[in-house]
Amino acid sequence: MNFLALLLLLAVLSPADAVAFTGHQTLDWPQDCGVAPFYPSSSAERIIQGSEARPHSWPWQVSMQHPRKIVSYAGPIVWWHLLSSPRCQAWVQGSQRFVHVCGGTLIHPSWVLTAAHCFSGGKMDNVANWRIVLGKHWLNQTEATQRVHRVKRIYRHEHFHYPHLDQLNNDIVLVRPVHDIPSSPYVHYACLPTSGGPALKPGQLCWVTGWGGTQGGEENSTLSNVLNQAQLPIMDFTTCQQEKVWGDKVSPTMLCVGFRDLQGTPAACQGDSGGPLLCQMGKNEWEVHGIASFGPIGCRAENKPSVFTRTASYRSWIEATRIRDFFFY
Repeated sequence: MNFLALLLLLAVLSPADAVAFTGHQTLDWPQDCGVAPFYPSSSAERIIQGSEARPHSWPWQVSMQHPRKIVSYAGPIVWWHLLSSPRCQAWVQGSQRFVHVCGGTLIHPSWVLTAAHCFSGGKMDNVANWRIVLGKHWLNQTEATQRVHRVKRIYRHEHFHYPHLDQLNNDIVLVRPVHDIPSSPYVHYACLPTSGGPALKPGQLCWVTGWGGTQGGEENSTLSNVLNQAQLPIMDFTTCQQEKVWGDKVSPTMLCVGFRDLQGTPAACQGDSGGPLLCQMGKNEWEVHGIASFGPIGCRAENKPSVFTRTASYRSWIEATRIRDFFFY
């Protein structure tokens, strides 16, 4: 089959079909993925309470940032921003002022994994406006360890239809930087779940990380200045499907994480959207098993755990997206 015919065939194939056709189930994923320089502190509490992570202990943590837009008129400057909370951090680069919009996970020199809803509302109109920031601990400071990369392409799942449907299905995006992102002591890659590997079990403890709110309540939370972490249990999916929990808002391609009541440690807060759920499956390597998708308004509600996109459900889509990117660009 000649190259042009192959391109035409891939153009009409679904992502899953593209994987099956090419036979590439495992591409060149980093062999040393998931190795962190430090193990997380065992005293971590919920992100809302602000358990600060040891600096650079989660080297795959990404801050997805977008410039604020200035509207000029005969009066004071009005800032329109892309966060749900007006209390956000901003940084100036040249003539642009950037804000943290969502978290993300570096899984490969060419790929960042994050949530599709982070790019709703016209935020994909100009992908060059986005930037990927790694090697950060302090959100509101420029650090010597941080690395900034411009975005080349954004691949949002083709069946992501929020907010047109009640369910937030297929809340997954792959972001490709302009240039490959090299590994360093402060920047590294998380592993994807192993194909055919062990499944997560109810009660298993995993970690969420991000700059989500440290002061929560019924109103929007305030972003943290430092990277936070929380250790949370996987909830049984049958329990999560109960009407008093999330009911039909959840599907098998999602993971529910956290405690059911206010006595336990609640889950991730607003501002952690797109960030990772990290688990160790009998090995020292950290695997990104979830992408923070949605949770209760105000971050704290009884019987409302946080919900993550189940990464393992989209392994074929991830592989196929990389294949399509390779052939078409």
